[in-house]
Amino acid sequence: MCLSEYLKLKFYRVLIVYFQQVKGANSEFTTVELLKSYCLPFLLYGFDAVTLSDANARVLDRCLDRAVYRIYGVWDKDNVSYLRTLLGLHGVSNLAKNRRAKFLNGLLDTGSAALMYIHYTNCLG
Repeated sequence: MCLSEYLKLKFYRVLIVYFQQVKGANSEFTTVELLKSYCLPFLLYGFDAVTLSDANARVLDRCLDRAVYRIYGVWDKDNVSYLRTLLGLHGVSNLAKNRRAKFLNGLLDTGSAALMYIHYTNCLG
């Protein structure tokens, strides 16, 4: 099983569990906040240390599109895109880049130059 399929499977499992727990709240914003805080890390797991290909980003973006569709019941792709922008659920490639920048800044803040060298060697070498 390739990485994107594995991440999709984990993401949907977590998403279904949280949908069932929040069903009684009838609040889309609560569901979106749970999506951001609990489900999104499963989708982005590991992309702070390795690069994300464009194909994997498209596959994982479709996962977020389906989640927004399911939360809000919006059919049109433009509406889903607009909702994702309003909710701060930007493209997976942007989210992964932000996570990677945060990861690398954490390495720089701790003075881990050796770890940074190993990271760049593995990713770029």
